[in-house]
Amino acid sequence: MSYNVPASFQVKYNNNVKLRVQQMGNPLASAVEWQYDKSAEKVKIKDLVGHTEAKEATDRHGRTEWGNRTYDGVWIPKPNELYDGDLIDNADQLATAISLTGTATMGAAATINRAKIRRILEGFYAPIISGKEGTTITAFPGGNIIPVTAGGASGPQKMNTKKLREANKFLSAGHAGEAGERFTVLTADDNDALLTEVPATSSDFKAAYGGVVEDGKLIKLLGWNFIHLELDNQLLTTIPDLSTDSSGYRKTPFWVKPGLRVNEWEGLRSEVGKIPELRFSMGYLAGTTLAASRTEPEMSGIILNEKG
Repeated sequence: MSYNVPASFQVKYNNNVKLRVQQMGNPLASAVEWQYDKSAEKVKIKDLVGHTEAKEATDRHGRTEWGNRTYDGVWIPKPNELYDGDLIDNADQLATAISLTGTATMGAAATINRAKIRRILEGFYAPIISGKEGTTITAFPGGNIIPVTAGGASGPQKMNTKKLREANKFLSAGHAGEAGERFTVLTADDNDALLTEVPATSSDFKAAYGGVVEDGKLIKLLGWNFIHLELDNQLLTTIPDLSTDSSGYRKTPFWVKPGLRVNEWEGLRSEVGKIPELRFSMGYLAGTTLAASRTEPEMSGIILNEKG
């Protein structure tokens, strides 16, 4: 796309978008594992080795009992690129738009960040692709879901500490509780529900619940690290539907860090130039290509919460 536009424009736009992406931050970035394998259209993100019990030697020079350990893998196929692009009337406007505070830079950075959030959450809700060649599809297990009624006498409940404790028990039962930091997403509604149940000013908040709150937002509670994110944000495109079940309850994701892995084929592709097919109008484009997947079923789950 860089036809007849100074090369400096391309470098400037790329650098400015990268900087703005870093400054805006992806709230999920530090909660997942990353890899950068660009070698294939479908890449393996994790080797899974089955567990076996220890054999006991009951006599001297006895026969060796050989195990039959299973070997498997988790795969991610390369998705389509997600991008931001627009047309600019003239060179002066283009130079302004791709500046550090320009509309092209700011708009592209916001789009790239949302694209990364979207792909990570899409991977969380999607089936796991496994097997020797990546041909086995396993849907999200129903047993990994904390019911919406947990923590209440009857009927659907909003986010509450009982649900967080149940999620902790689930991870511990699958021996994933100590595998890494525990994360879950909190919407503003979920955050408010928890603060209503356990006020940040109460004596139990820090002592019994290990609570940390900043600017009215829960940061930690009961061993959980909270990621504040609105799952119903329509700019996340696919996520409002994926994060809502057939009864209208919010499917709040939780996981340990090794349980959610991202492969990034291209962190940022940027183009600036004239477009011959559009009477040489000037344009810009910024895109990213990545995908995510849960790794092992016992390392993640869903809490159903009433909305509103």
